[in-house]
Amino acid sequence: MVSKDTGKFLWKSVGDEFLERLQQHQRYLFHLALRLTGNAEDAKDLTQETLWQAHRKSDKYVYEKSLKAWLRTMMTNRFRDQKRKKSLNLVTLDDAFIQSDPPPSLHMSSVEEQVEQKLLLEKVKQEIDALPDIYRRVIILRHYHGLSYAEISKELNIPEGTVKTQLFRARKLLKDRLSRK
Repeated sequence: MVSKDTGKFLWKSVGDEFLERLQQHQRYLFHLALRLTGNAEDAKDLTQETLWQAHRKSDKYVYEKSLKAWLRTMMTNRFRDQKRKKSLNLVTLDDAFIQSDPPPSLHMSSVEEQVEQKLLLEKVKQEIDALPDIYRRVIILRHYHGLSYAEISKELNIPEGTVKTQLFRARKLLKDRLSRK
């Protein structure tokens, strides 16, 4: 490439050309992110993260394929990963919450908050008791007794994979039941 001003050759790296191509799709990506997230700030973040990821993975892009489609796939996968990560935080049960003793931070809260916390704890215990036996026993061994997957497997004489599956299903069932009430 020759510059009009200096007549010298200016070399662009492949990365710079790719970055320019990415920037051409920035508006499209923002509108896609806005449809996915429903929020302008989250859409800006998702767009920026996708562009950054695409720039980092530019060596994996196949130039014969559509860049727009590649970016769309990357963005939707990133969005799904973020949603999955957020939902996993809701599904897992905090050991301190399940145990029979209230967490230490409870002593510093107001009386109303302590009562609400105890009522919620009782509701969780009732729902655990109402679980089918195959789910109740793995929840109790894991969260009340603090046993590992391997220890639960030995105790119940079932494969470790079955323990993990039953725990996952028990937690999901508990979450569903508690969110309805």
